[in-house]
Amino acid sequence: MAGAGESGTGLSAVLSKRARLLAIEHAAVRAWPAGETRDVDGWLWRYSGGGSQRANSVSALNYRGTNVERTIDAIEQLYRERAAPVRFQVGFPLSEPDDLDARLEARGYVIHDPVTTLVKPVAAVAMPENVSLSATPSQGWRTVYLSNISLDRRPFAEAILARVPAPCVFAEARRNGETIATALGVLHENAVIAECVGTAASARRQGAASMVMSALEAWGAAQGARTIGLQAVTTNMPAQGLYAALGYTAAGTYHYRYLEEGSGR
Repeated sequence: MAGAGESGTGLSAVLSKRARLLAIEHAAVRAWPAGETRDVDGWLWRYSGGGSQRANSVSALNYRGTNVERTIDAIEQLYRERAAPVRFQVGFPLSEPDDLDARLEARGYVIHDPVTTLVKPVAAVAMPENVSLSATPSQGWRTVYLSNISLDRRPFAEAILARVPAPCVFAEARRNGETIATALGVLHENAVIAECVGTAASARRQGAASMVMSALEAWGAAQGARTIGLQAVTTNMPAQGLYAALGYTAAGTYHYRYLEEGSGR
């Protein structure tokens, strides 16, 4: 049987892990701002007119309502008023209430795109050569980033990028004057979230993504951040392998729940 000290240490580790995960999730919400938002019983309803799942879904943290089903009804009505898909981002272990995922499933919502939240403590790493940092994205940064996202997201991406709040930094790796990799870092309290990590097709598997990730970590250290994290599709094994090699570990998961056509109330 574990002694009192061991039990306390274990509880502290659990609480610390949850705190890091919550810090990254709050940073992620801030880093990719939707065009419209509304507080619905503590949940954050987001709408941006298409493309990005995050900017067109409910961030289901901090539920303060008294009737979950009625709150879901209100969310569905808001999206239907805009002729938009109804979508929830359900995170484990952070979303509230704990049975939200089961409630959505019972209403006909289906799972799309499981994602893993990866975190690591910020270290005092050296700024890589051939990586520049800027408060705004260059044309080369935009070109590489847009080439790495789906066509339906591209018309809306520029508007979201224009709303990214400071302090933030756009990291850009170059080779022979050409942009070969991109990343966006956004600081929220003591955490940095990495977004928009992408590599030009001609430069993949050559270490360019590692360079911009290291640049974000160096920037975060200079800003006083203690945690850096990102959210990567769970089934994207090349990305998962890259981040594991850089020292990131899984802190939590989430997926999106969509309401299928004709389902729900």
